[in-house]
Amino acid sequence: MVLDLFSIILVAFASILFDTAHATEAMRRPLDFKSKLKPNGAFHSNHTLFGRGVLLEDRTSQMKSIGYFTNWGVYGRNFQPSDIPTDRLTHILYAFADVNPFTGVVTLTDTYADQTKHYPGDSWDDVGNNLYGCFKQLYLLKLKNRSLKVLISVGGYTYSQSGHFNFLSNTTSRTAFVSSAIGLLEDNGLDGIDLDFEYPTATQASDFVSLLSELRAGLDAYASWKGDTTPYEISAAVPAGSANYQNLLIADMDKILTSWNLMAYDYAGSWSNISDDQANLYRGNTGQGVDTDATIKYYRANGATPSKIIMGIPIYGRVFESTSGIQQSFSGAGLGTWTPGVYDYKALPFPGAIVVEDPATGSSYSYDAIKQELVSYDTPAIVKQKAQYISDQGLGGSMYWELSADKNGTDSVIATATGVFVGLDTTPNHLFYPGSQFANIINCMGTC
Repeated sequence: MVLDLFSIILVAFASILFDTAHATEAMRRPLDFKSKLKPNGAFHSNHTLFGRGVLLEDRTSQMKSIGYFTNWGVYGRNFQPSDIPTDRLTHILYAFADVNPFTGVVTLTDTYADQTKHYPGDSWDDVGNNLYGCFKQLYLLKLKNRSLKVLISVGGYTYSQSGHFNFLSNTTSRTAFVSSAIGLLEDNGLDGIDLDFEYPTATQASDFVSLLSELRAGLDAYASWKGDTTPYEISAAVPAGSANYQNLLIADMDKILTSWNLMAYDYAGSWSNISDDQANLYRGNTGQGVDTDATIKYYRANGATPSKIIMGIPIYGRVFESTSGIQQSFSGAGLGTWTPGVYDYKALPFPGAIVVEDPATGSSYSYDAIKQELVSYDTPAIVKQKAQYISDQGLGGSMYWELSADKNGTDSVIATATGVFVGLDTTPNHLFYPGSQFANIINCMGTC
């Protein structure tokens, strides 16, 4: 019996009963980056279903360390997959794929970087249709580190605008989303789907749960079709601001999600009325009224499993110019490393600036009184405090935006956070993708 993915989804739906801060604009694609959209087809298998399938096991243990890798980072930033600190990560979220707001079809946003770019060791003479680009390099990293999982992240700030979620209310479009998303997963050798929708409205909340339920059913049926005992993951990047998280049906979502990736940053920035902390752990005397601890308490009180909550930690700073200090008026937000008002963590602190750390609020900043320039960012001491909070509260780990901005050595945000954790998640990744369109993925890069 030969099944395509649509048939697999229908079988799953018939057999499974479902329970049903400011926009994080740092998580955007640069405006001057040219998209090369190329829709990938839905997954169509040439292989038969393995009998009744097998029970999916949850082998998750200990902390998750999750980093965003941006496909535009291979250009000006010159940050390649080989630069990823895989010894400190359990998950890589590949940013970003896009979704058609009408059809629901998920597409890659740069097929050159994703699938075509040749890296050292890649041949131009391979026979057949083969995968190259970042996805091949990430698959090779998975072969070397069997606990490293790679998820495709759909959305982000850039691809969350202009009615991008209109498809949610249409059953046919949601089915197309699931089919095309799993097609991307199978083609490119991935381990799950990360949804970074910024943000579903109250009227879309129920349909968002339906999408998650249908995606979970599709992924479970897909895993059973392959005889795979390790579940494919679904994570969601979720807001820290009450105006947005109050729209979410948290208890219903928690039954489906593998991880809640809390975007615990961008609490203040160029849009603010005063200079302020952009990622404070506690309320303290902050002017903007958002703090991570209160947000986490809300998610927990409304049904989020603590061990599924992943705290986001920024690897960047937000700048306030012409200011006399913290929680003061300001004028302008500076040039930034790549984006106005945002500097890579590895560029901080600037020469001449004094670093101020406040354990009471779990926040830090640098200030140059001569330039009247304040930068809100997390120092290693504050990162360590946040990591200890994660451990003490029984949370699931930490997430970082984004990998190219980190420092090397002992001041690394990622190394500092994971240094606090007792151990990292050892759930195995996936290597078997018999339905891929790429010959070298089907043969596991020659290892199967």
